Amino acid sequence: MLTPIRVRGRRRKHPDDGAPTPTSTPAPSGPKGGRPFLSHQAKLNSSQARSHKRARLLIAKPTQPRKSILESLPVELIEKIFLYSQNVNFARCSSSLAAAVSSERIFRALILLAFWDDSAMPAGTTRASEAAISRILRPVEYIPISHAERRNLQDSILRCKWCTVQRLLAQLPDLMNLTLQRHWFGAGMTMSAVEEESLTQFLAQKGDARVFTGTDANTNPSTLAINPLVSITVTHHETDQSTTYPVLGVLLIPDKLFHGLFCPDQVHYLETLRIASGWNRPDLIKPTVAVSREYLQNGIHAALVQNNAEALATLLKIDEYHFRSEIQSLQPTGGVPYTVPAEHFRTAVRVGRHDATLFQLLLRASAESVPADDSEITGWAVALDNAFGGWLLELMLRLPQQIEAARANPAEDALFYLGQANGQKELGRRYLREVLGVEALGCWMGESVFDVSGQWKVVAEGSSATRNP
Repeated sequence: MLTPIRVRGRRRKHPDDGAPTPTSTPAPSGPKGGRPFLSHQAKLNSSQARSHKRARLLIAKPTQPRKSILESLPVELIEKIFLYSQNVNFARCSSSLAAAVSSERIFRALILLAFWDDSAMPAGTTRASEAAISRILRPVEYIPISHAERRNLQDSILRCKWCTVQRLLAQLPDLMNLTLQRHWFGAGMTMSAVEEESLTQFLAQKGDARVFTGTDANTNPSTLAINPLVSITVTHHETDQSTTYPVLGVLLIPDKLFHGLFCPDQVHYLETLRIASGWNRPDLIKPTVAVSREYLQNGIHAALVQNNAEALATLLKIDEYHFRSEIQSLQPTGGVPYTVPAEHFRTAVRVGRHDATLFQLLLRASAESVPADDSEITGWAVALDNAFGGWLLELMLRLPQQIEAARANPAEDALFYLGQANGQKELGRRYLREVLGVEALGCWMGESVFDVSGQWKVVAEGSSATRNP
């Protein structure tokens, strides 16, 4: 009998050995055997499964942002903190803080704080006046702020996009009421029942009386004159002294208003600030409002390029009044003359080839600033072939003598001063008669394309007051 030899390795069973073959075992897929090939559908399912798994891993689970202690406070408390800080950057810290303080009542409170000039506070302010002021300023707990603080707040607010001319005009009635409470009732003025009722009707826009009488603590008669939404004037008859208090206490005109496209709203914004600054007077007063002349000249150039006569007139009025009043306050007996850059005249010629409106506005600001030996302006004047073209050629011939006269005495010898044509000069008379066909051309500072006082409407009984800024 043979002894079987055991050999290492896998023992194969052949079908002819008579052993049963399991039917569940798949057939080898290759010549050497191994894993069977997947079907096309199986491959597709496996690929999609891997893709979905990868996508689930890549998608980050949403996490709830953690709120700070400040953001978790009630909205009313956040508003009080914001108004107390008087810092517009507070709202830029997070979106939740911005949402909490971005409401019309907060915008209103900031405008009232920034533009109410409370610097000249009477010594004996009455308790009733203080209560009325606190009621108007809600939700602000008012504490008087310094001139520097108010200027910084005003500068910050005017740079914000939400501080539009519509929002500013909407607060003028409350600003006017605050000015009345401080400088009329707060100064201890008393009125008769009839006069007080008349003033109440006026403030409710149900009466048109604008001059009122009262007496001070020493029973001396005084008069209150209101220029709606612009200023109030208090006259003490005993001393014959009048003091005018502006409703809108402007301290600066931001540079951003001199950029971009001058739409009607922006022109109205500039006109409102100009009138509130007191630059609509026929006489010069010491300037208290800051403005950058460099940016102002850029704005004048932009208005010329845009062929916008309304914007150009407003900007030229601001430029001339501010410059002349500043120079006069520094050097009352004379000094640097007011001039307009010569390039502005060349731009006006290029923009208005067949329309002299822009050029005439520049002349009204400073006729002595026309470049005397400029071939482009000379050729344009000749091509106009009208009365203005002939007058302009005559002016350019006489400019050297005219410049010297205007430098020595601008108020009396300049062809135009604060927009008023000088009828005492031959060229001034010719311009009025031959070019404009009028007898006189007055000061243009009082002229306005936007009447701020006109926004104050007296409403009849039974109808609601509406203001359309």
